[in-house]
Amino acid sequence: MEQFMEQTIAIRQQIIGFYKKFEIAINYILKFLVALFIFSRINTIGLYREEFYVLFETASFAYLALISLIFTLSPPAVALFLVALAITIQLSAVLEVAVFVFLLMMLLIIFYARLDPRRSMLILAMVFGFFFNMPYAVAMFAGLYFGISSMIPIILGTAVWYFLPFFTNLAQTTTIATEFDLFELPVSFMEVFGKIYEQLTTDFSWIVIGFVLAMVALAVHLISRIAINYSKDIAIAAGAVIGIICMIMVVTVADIDMSIGGIFLGSILSALLVLVVKFFDNVLDYKRVERVVFDDEDNYYYVKIVPKVKAEQAEKPEKTVRAKKPIRPEKPERVQLPKKPAPVEPEEYTYHSKPIERKEPEE
Repeated sequence: MEQFMEQTIAIRQQIIGFYKKFEIAINYILKFLVALFIFSRINTIGLYREEFYVLFETASFAYLALISLIFTLSPPAVALFLVALAITIQLSAVLEVAVFVFLLMMLLIIFYARLDPRRSMLILAMVFGFFFNMPYAVAMFAGLYFGISSMIPIILGTAVWYFLPFFTNLAQTTTIATEFDLFELPVSFMEVFGKIYEQLTTDFSWIVIGFVLAMVALAVHLISRIAINYSKDIAIAAGAVIGIICMIMVVTVADIDMSIGGIFLGSILSALLVLVVKFFDNVLDYKRVERVVFDDEDNYYYVKIVPKVKAEQAEKPEKTVRAKKPIRPEKPERVQLPKKPAPVEPEEYTYHSKPIERKEPEE
């Protein structure tokens, strides 16, 4: 078992090392593929005006590649705006529905995504989770890494998932006007608004499901912060159990069309997926836990130290190579150079101050 764990951790470190080496490129490629999937699914709505026929039929691949590239290079708020714009264009055959959808998405972007761009991407993640029948994975991940504030995007993402099919059906059942009539436009808007209000006041399933997923995120966050061994693993398991129990209660009481087997399978797969993410985030060695107590003039400190597990590098046997002693060349004989002659000191001249006697010429 220990050998298997060592091999697993070694593979983990190799994968992490490869990711860190090409981190920027991998992030951009994954974001581009996600964007390609999102806009290809949006294009299945197909309720656009005739003016966009060339864009979605003739040059559909070029459109998908271009808008996905812009999505990849854009910040979260702009990326959500591109999604809102794409949905609006797909519903543009029914102007009233398209305008309502665009206004609701712009309110979402202005009042939330612009203020908290990092957590706003959880809205798209929730839509992804519902599409693959694993919204519990997004809730557990959000509670583990984003905290209590992740409850808001979880509920908003649930609302987007449940209302997008409603708006699509509304656009399909609404009569498409052949000509643009400015006087009939307010009446059409009031009819669409009445149907939206009726849906909001009669169908509360999205609120209940969003609340359950938000509670899962809250439970995972609170349990993961308890100072016990394996707190994050226990939190993920508790989140899966809470999600299963609460969703079964919701299905039976509120009569929501959801499969109980799908709830079990989705919760278990979601827990396993979040455990894999947590495994690549960090692995802690609880066998070597240390508790340190120290104090200063003002406080007393209790510190729990849990070391991270790292794959030990295999010790290679050292080979001893004995080399022959190098043959030193014979030292050359020292040649004695002639000594430099000592410097000659200048002779000292004595100057006499006795005056010179001048002989006068004889007469």
